[in-house]
Amino acid sequence: MLADAGAQYVIVGHSERRADHGETSEMVRAKAEAALGASLQPIICVGETEAERDAGTAEAVVESQLLASIPAAADQHDVVVAYEPVWAIGTGRTPTIAEISQMHSRIRAILIERFPARGASIKILYGGSLKPTNAREILAVDHVNGGLVGGASLLAKDFYTIISAI
Repeated sequence: MLADAGAQYVIVGHSERRADHGETSEMVRAKAEAALGASLQPIICVGETEAERDAGTAEAVVESQLLASIPAAADQHDVVVAYEPVWAIGTGRTPTIAEISQMHSRIRAILIERFPARGASIKILYGGSLKPTNAREILAVDHVNGGLVGGASLLAKDFYTIISAI
């Protein structure tokens, strides 16, 4: 139905769905496979909770989600990955530039290892309190290929500022 309505992309595994609704990586992979089967490009979300970040397991959590969520067909079809730290969504809190850089670099390394031919070209978006005041700095980080914008897209002026940062 989404493809029939003209959609080209579909978000699967939004971090809040994982954290608040028990959506597993296996469910996310199945949804991504279904999206590919419907000629949609899945945006596969990964991200840690505040407790996982505080426990020092953020990278391990994201790696586990990433490996289990991306379908094997990603070596033949376009997919997008979105890193969304759950604790930053809608809170106004944002990881430091160094934390974003470290996570995006790790995600890129995992993608290259799993998909040698395509891993370097899979887009990685940052989501989680991306807003006009931090967009330029975040979008300039290596391996940040764009943003998954939530609440800041509700006001045209704010969204325009984010778009202009690109």
